[in-house]
Amino acid sequence: MGSSRLTCSFIAESRINVALSGTAIQSSSTLPMGKAENAIDGNSDPVWEHYSCSSTVYQVKPWWRLELPGVYRVSEIQVTNRIVSRERLDGVEIAIGNSLANNGNDNPRCAIINNDPDCLTQTVKCWGMEGRFINLHKSSEITDALTFCEVKVYGEPAAPSMSIQEMGRNITLVGTRLCWSDALLYCRDSHWDLLSLIGPEDQEMVDKLVARAPFPLTSHLWVGLRRSLSGSSWFWMSGDPMDFSQWDEGSHHSSPCGGVSSVEPSTWRQRSCEEHLNFICFTGQTEGVKKLHFYTSTRENQIRCT
Repeated sequence: MGSSRLTCSFIAESRINVALSGTAIQSSSTLPMGKAENAIDGNSDPVWEHYSCSSTVYQVKPWWRLELPGVYRVSEIQVTNRIVSRERLDGVEIAIGNSLANNGNDNPRCAIINNDPDCLTQTVKCWGMEGRFINLHKSSEITDALTFCEVKVYGEPAAPSMSIQEMGRNITLVGTRLCWSDALLYCRDSHWDLLSLIGPEDQEMVDKLVARAPFPLTSHLWVGLRRSLSGSSWFWMSGDPMDFSQWDEGSHHSSPCGGVSSVEPSTWRQRSCEEHLNFICFTGQTEGVKKLHFYTSTRENQIRCT
């Protein structure tokens, strides 16, 4: 019931490598010429003699971290390794977020790179994951080293947002405008899910949040409302029960995606899934529920060799 295909995807408007404006740090022990900042010096030449690569010494769980000048939505990361040690990319995990817990390695994962003996540069799609810190690390207990000749990051500054704490949940109104599927994936990457309104108290909270929004809003806001493609029943993508509704009179439910009005309080309406609307995310899983799987063909093969 909860499966669907992704119909659009986040691509940064700019192709500027934002890593060049950041600062890099890596595991405490480094080789004399393998400074962390070598991986963001703009030199992609993988030949070690040019001293343009970063490198840790062999150690357990080595890591390298990029700190950007602000919170960014990351669309793509390119990682170039040395010719003689390209196998060191195998098993490298890429994490993006705003936490420095465990040196930043505990942030949400974008991807795990697998070894490709014929591949010197791998390109990873991160689909708009949001964060200030980008970590490349290995989590196995095997002693290993990390070497990067260049790490390029493409993205754009994150949209404005407004968050409140209500009933044990963190509710975030996001200022960027996305189609329904991208809004869902944005929330699942950066929060927990698109918001579910499981009772009148939630609706009142949304009305108050919208009234206080510090940025202009679209006429409707995406929430986790979805209709079965093979029927007329609506459900919440978070898995919460559909025991409460506020549908606008006259809604014909011709689209499988639904949102809440930002101009008519306490009103829901179906909207075309392709519309680019503001949306509401939340963090704080409801006990005993399991969010529905969302299938996307465009996230397959998100790592490619260049």
